[in-house]
Amino acid sequence: MNEPLPIIEPLISGYKELNIGDFLKTKQFKRYCNKVGIADFWRQIFEHVENSRTFYSVGMDTVRWDSIDTFVILLNELFEKEKNNFFNFNLDFLTIYCEWNQEESDLTEIIEDLSILSAPNVVLDKIKKLNNNGISPVPKTIISENIWNAEKLELSINKMDVSIKNGEYNLTLTYAYSCLEGLFRGFIEKNIPEKTEETDLSKLSKIVKDYLKSDFENNNIEYPEQMINLIGTITNAISNARNGFSESHFDRNSEKWLAEFSRDCVNSIGRLIIKFVE
Repeated sequence: MNEPLPIIEPLISGYKELNIGDFLKTKQFKRYCNKVGIADFWRQIFEHVENSRTFYSVGMDTVRWDSIDTFVILLNELFEKEKNNFFNFNLDFLTIYCEWNQEESDLTEIIEDLSILSAPNVVLDKIKKLNNNGISPVPKTIISENIWNAEKLELSINKMDVSIKNGEYNLTLTYAYSCLEGLFRGFIEKNIPEKTEETDLSKLSKIVKDYLKSDFENNNIEYPEQMINLIGTITNAISNARNGFSESHFDRNSEKWLAEFSRDCVNSIGRLIIKFVE
């Protein structure tokens, strides 16, 4: 399967907008793969993609498209199994891409998506330097903090609003999923750093929920337990909806309703969590 993981789908879309297919065929990229020791792994994935392809077209640059699919699978593997190397690879890739590319490249969307994924500050800062050196400034706010805040949440909500307006309801759920993971990771990094290795979204939500309950009880703060429990319930609902969306049989009204509901739920959970990370 050559589809990106839901959590990194927006990032992959940003890369495709950079027209990376031609770059992936270059000596510069192959030289980088040799340098960091992934040349054999890249070749194995590429051959798998090539052998799995079921369509051909006269004049089609199959190497280009197979290279893009290989890139997607590589990012999937790194994100799932080697998170630190995932962020370092993105930094390295963008660095050599910008050196190769003769045209100005706007990395703004990629920076935002990596920020949502909780990329380390050092990685984000270096990519921002690439962006500032390569293009004219654009009138868009870039969030540099690794910890989530109200401004970063607003950026994610705005992305959801745009995707709903454009009828891209599947993308709305992807943004909702990514936003929740970023919120939970930011919360845990600040309040429960010993739990930062957890990756499962449902387990992340439980860690946050249990911490909030314990914090309220330790400080003798009365709270509606059902409301806190909704953090886990809503997270599981959005996760299941996102994973099964393409196989569901909603009509367009139901799809829009689900997307709007997910957007509002993420906004509500985000406002609560941000009070504990800002």
